[in-house]
Amino acid sequence: MKLVYLTLIVGSVGLTTACGSRNHTLNGGQDSANPVVDLKVPSTDKATNSNLKKIALTPNSVIKVKSINWVQKDARPNDSMVYKCKNWSLTHESIETILKNGAPIDMHDFSYLYYVLPCEVKGSVEIDRELYSYSINAGSFFTISNDDTTNFYGCNAPTCKKFFLMQGGDPKRDIE
Repeated sequence: MKLVYLTLIVGSVGLTTACGSRNHTLNGGQDSANPVVDLKVPSTDKATNSNLKKIALTPNSVIKVKSINWVQKDARPNDSMVYKCKNWSLTHESIETILKNGAPIDMHDFSYLYYVLPCEVKGSVEIDRELYSYSINAGSFFTISNDDTTNFYGCNAPTCKKFFLMQGGDPKRDIE
């Protein structure tokens, strides 16, 4: 037991000494042992590149579905959704309707108001002559992605209800 206390005391003394060995300043001063290095970010960095394509999805967007791939994620075999997923499908027209009626959702609403079901449809879509990837989950939400951005949308419009296995949340109805 004495050895444990001795180890703790020696360790804390060493930590205190190491932390107090330099005079650190917070007022913009510089420690002479650690000079500030000016880093230049190359203009090809995507975070600062002004040529990034923004995802623009409006009710007037011209949408053409290019591909449809059904995906069923791993789920317990006795999960009731597995059976429902086997009978779930979307057509080109229903995908276009979903995309036109979706509303942007933030990650908070997505986390608390939507179920991620084991079945989804993925593919590519042309929106206003720009090519994007999409993923529609049977839980009433979808994503639209380009090379550097993914936007989340919920489809809670009455016209969308028939296309999904579960209705997405409504912040006014479900949270307030």
